[in-house]
Amino acid sequence: MGTGEVSMVEAVQAALAQVNAVDVAGLPDERVRAEILALVRCLNQVQGALVARIGTFDARELARSDAQWSSSTWLMNFAAMSKGAALRWTTWSRQLRRLPALAAGLRAGTVSVEQVTAICDLARRVGIEQVVEYDQILADLCAAGGPAQVHDACARILALLDPDGAEPDPDEDFRKREVVFSQHGTALYIRGRLDAEGGAALKTAVEAFMKPPRAFDERNAGQRRADAVVELARGALAGDHLPTVGGERPHVGVLVMPEVLLGIPERPQQTPASGDRLARAGVPELGEKPWLNWVGAAPHTLAQRLACDCVVWRLVLDPRTGLPLNVGRSQRIVPWWIRKALWARDRTCRWPGCDIPVEWTDAHHEIPWWQGGTTDIHHLISLCRYHHELVHEGQWRLAFDHTTGDVSIIRPDGSPYELGPSRPWTSPSRQGPTRAQATDPPRPRAA
Repeated sequence: MGTGEVSMVEAVQAALAQVNAVDVAGLPDERVRAEILALVRCLNQVQGALVARIGTFDARELARSDAQWSSSTWLMNFAAMSKGAALRWTTWSRQLRRLPALAAGLRAGTVSVEQVTAICDLARRVGIEQVVEYDQILADLCAAGGPAQVHDACARILALLDPDGAEPDPDEDFRKREVVFSQHGTALYIRGRLDAEGGAALKTAVEAFMKPPRAFDERNAGQRRADAVVELARGALAGDHLPTVGGERPHVGVLVMPEVLLGIPERPQQTPASGDRLARAGVPELGEKPWLNWVGAAPHTLAQRLACDCVVWRLVLDPRTGLPLNVGRSQRIVPWWIRKALWARDRTCRWPGCDIPVEWTDAHHEIPWWQGGTTDIHHLISLCRYHHELVHEGQWRLAFDHTTGDVSIIRPDGSPYELGPSRPWTSPSRQGPTRAQATDPPRPRAA
């Protein structure tokens, strides 16, 4: 936002302060009536300005810079909105980007948020593409009529479009069932189609993991659904129902050199490989990258994050040929008895403002174990996958106070995070002391 726009917003705030300083009880009747109508229009205009800015904020994904999953969760934590209000404002901003006449009417004050709600509900049911052609008509109707007229118009459009259509043929759906995986970079894209029965089975399993949205859940519906599918796969991998592959249970694996975990730069080859014209021209080879099953080469930071909480095998390679010479026994980085204590202390992801259940979190080492960090409760912190990624891949830092158990966050630029600190649980129903309480002298108790 430019300096001029900030000045205009500040001017609006100053003018509103003057309006609120007026002794309303002493105003003449006609002025009270006129100012109510004028302020209603001002309210619509302010809401239009807010929708436009939330739309730009959402399109640029600025919530990510504040470590929030989405625009709606940013509004919840930074603008103190309820979950329902944050979702509504985000939805309005996305829909109105496709309905310019309606958005212009809201900014001009001739369209109300109540009218916008009815039209956005129509767009949700039939698709925004179907509503775009009625944009100007609906904007004019909003300016001339009230919410009842807009509801009637939306009902007429809905009846005309009849989005339900004909009943699907279940046999045709079964014949056309498919699931396709495609990979772009390190991201996996999933496209699929299931018949009614298969779709019901999948949705039932996914919904069991999604559950109703919790208060301050920072994920939007699509992210919660994606997390549920991943948890469904993880549950299957952790159980005993999948067939073995190569004589052992299937698992997600990553091959990584110790130098990658330790951050030691790879030494360039002294002699270029035969036929490597780029190397002879002075272009060095790329460094050794971790290898993730079914994906291929993966970022170093991903391997470091996975190594925080995993089972490790040690492979010794022949330095001359690179062929395996020895495989050590597997070792669990965070054993189950420490994990139980970690869950009891943290209850959720310890990132301030995040309440992802602890069962869905990773055990993050305050000091990486491959750098000599110990695997004990005093140096482990529960982090959900998103915030664990921010620490390893996003350069955010944690400050763990060992005297109170508080966790504070430091932004990548070194400034403190506005939310927090988050506090541990020290009993079944009570969170730990605040920093001030932890430093207070003990109080004598009555005998």
